[in-house]
Amino acid sequence: MSRLSFIRQNGFTLIELMVALALGLIIVAAAVQLFTSGILSSRLQQANAEIQDSGIFGLDYVVRDIRFANQENLANLKLDDKTPYGGIILTGSTATNQNANFVPKVGATAYINPALLSRGQGDTVSTTANHWQGLIGATLKDSSGSTIANPVSDQLTIQFIAPANMTNCEGSNVFAGDLVVQRYFLRPDANGDATDYALACDANTPSATAASATATPTSVLGLGDAGQIIIPRVDHFHVLLGARSATGSFAYYTIPQYRSAADAARTTTPTAVEAPRILSVQLSVLVRSANNAQNNAIDPTQAFIMLDQTATPSDSTTRYQRRIYSTTVALRNAMGDTL
Repeated sequence: MSRLSFIRQNGFTLIELMVALALGLIIVAAAVQLFTSGILSSRLQQANAEIQDSGIFGLDYVVRDIRFANQENLANLKLDDKTPYGGIILTGSTATNQNANFVPKVGATAYINPALLSRGQGDTVSTTANHWQGLIGATLKDSSGSTIANPVSDQLTIQFIAPANMTNCEGSNVFAGDLVVQRYFLRPDANGDATDYALACDANTPSATAASATATPTSVLGLGDAGQIIIPRVDHFHVLLGARSATGSFAYYTIPQYRSAADAARTTTPTAVEAPRILSVQLSVLVRSANNAQNNAIDPTQAFIMLDQTATPSDSTTRYQRRIYSTTVALRNAMGDTL
């Protein structure tokens, strides 16, 4: 009779298996958390890089051109709303007022559309595509904290005489001595969503041949198209004009405020005084990232201070990274002295 032999086998108890499973889940959870945090951190860094590249370099490009305002316009050093061929364009020639020649006509009997001049809060927006429509992706409050009704972004239009052969903001070649007119405004970005806006620059069509030293520009053609995108994904563009009054006081004005101050100075009684002289321009842009960073460190309802305004993004749910870029540009020869 054979004897049955039993071999004892050791294994894991149920408690040991449960402990091992729990430890494994903790390790997996920690790894997933690290992986998720890495992705969110990477998205945040990418968003910061996007707005830094577009904001800093784009604004520097705009500033470079604005510094040309009043270039080679030595006969008209006092910059105001009626400076011929130089500075900030706030007024255009009309059928009843051509003597000042604020900005040349666009044809034999046609005059520049007001929606192509410098415009801001309170001015009438245009319904024409690519003209100033005041597009904005934010709500605004003024310096007193009051909500601004029907908020708009600004438009800045400048002009100068090209000091040398150069290219305008749309990449077209310009001969020395030619009049350059450029306007900066927000328009829809065809590369993004319907509510994506970009800061674009639209320039007049340069002359086909070099102008003589004594030639005076007689027309501005080609202004009013979509222009070239300078900074993508901009929610708001704001402009202030720094001006000194005849009494020596200095203040910053919105574009409509400056026009009103200039008109008031000229109608002062008993003696009219010189309109405030524009010495500088302040620019501020609210730039956002291309993609949703999905990072809780971003507050989509954050308000941003933009010069004399506070802007809150219209999209208060998507966690886009946003940043303000502001700068002040001193205008050439603005004090009235030849450099």
